[in-house]
Amino acid sequence: MSFLRELYVVFWKEMLLWINNPMLPVVRALVFPMMWIVIFGSAFGGEVNHIPLAVVAGDAGELSAEYISVLNTGTTLDIKSTNLATAEKMLKSREVYGVLYIPEDFSSKLIAGERVSVVLSLDETTPQIASAIVAHVTSVTQRFSKDIALAGDRVVVEKNTLFGRGIEYLDYLAPGVVMMTILFSAFFSGGMNLILDREFGTLKMLMVSPISRDAIILGKIFAGVVQSITSGIVALIVAILMGVHLKSGATGIAMIILLMFIAGFGFIGMSTAIGTRITELEQLMVMMMVIIMPMWFLSGGLYPLESMPDWMRPLAIVNPMTYATDAARAIMIRGIIWESLVLDLLIISTFAVAMFLIGSYSFKKTLGGVK
Repeated sequence: MSFLRELYVVFWKEMLLWINNPMLPVVRALVFPMMWIVIFGSAFGGEVNHIPLAVVAGDAGELSAEYISVLNTGTTLDIKSTNLATAEKMLKSREVYGVLYIPEDFSSKLIAGERVSVVLSLDETTPQIASAIVAHVTSVTQRFSKDIALAGDRVVVEKNTLFGRGIEYLDYLAPGVVMMTILFSAFFSGGMNLILDREFGTLKMLMVSPISRDAIILGKIFAGVVQSITSGIVALIVAILMGVHLKSGATGIAMIILLMFIAGFGFIGMSTAIGTRITELEQLMVMMMVIIMPMWFLSGGLYPLESMPDWMRPLAIVNPMTYATDAARAIMIRGIIWESLVLDLLIISTFAVAMFLIGSYSFKKTLGGVK
């Protein structure tokens, strides 16, 4: 009986800890399953739709207009009719994933019973999207061709890859993994180290030392950034050894390291701000699962954002990891094309500055104020 009483005492002690800390059971029992079901069930492997495609109609005839109308059926494509110069700029800046050019003699050749070609220029940086565009355009073109002439295919699609030629899924995945490594490392180097310093009394030792508060804050943040960049560089080296293509060479590697530095500052700041509000390591681990995993999964690191349902895309748009991943992928696969990098770099830099200021302020409060 004494053994059963001892067992009961230990059991009830653990249950009281579980009950008295409601965040943990709620997250474990409700948030995690809902999060994984919603994200995996809705975002990954879904149908890719609303893909922006520029269409340049060199022919103003009725058959050309009818062909464009047929292309725009369904939800796969979001047709943007424009001129050739604008379309090329849009493709370069990644406003569209492809340009379909309809030649001047499109209608006249079809009326004369001749075969005519349309040229589809693609950005295959995201293979899933490029495949969806090709499949939709090819299918619609074949159907349109048969509708205007029962004798066979009269309209032919000529595919032309401008960016991302010959890449595989591993090339698409690697940039997201590199940035995910930065994110994970930042949480371990920032929030987790802060909690450990608090538990082992390191913070108290620093506070009574002659070191200024600002030096303490900047020293810990810079150390965390260096640790994160080191992890990111290791991930990049592994990716290259696995055969991942690096379009931009040594200059691209330097740009990616700069991107790691900017993103590392932002994620370290965010991790530090969270760590100052949490007192237990277990709580931080829960916060990491609740914050980090959705940030990565909703960043387009594993699968394109166009596969997400409409209600989920705004979450990806406000996710800083989306822009860090997009910039890394553009540098690694497309090369250094500033038109496609400016927005990503601006957003991730703004995020880094904001999180650095917030994290520094929270850390100062933890240390008991500014000296």
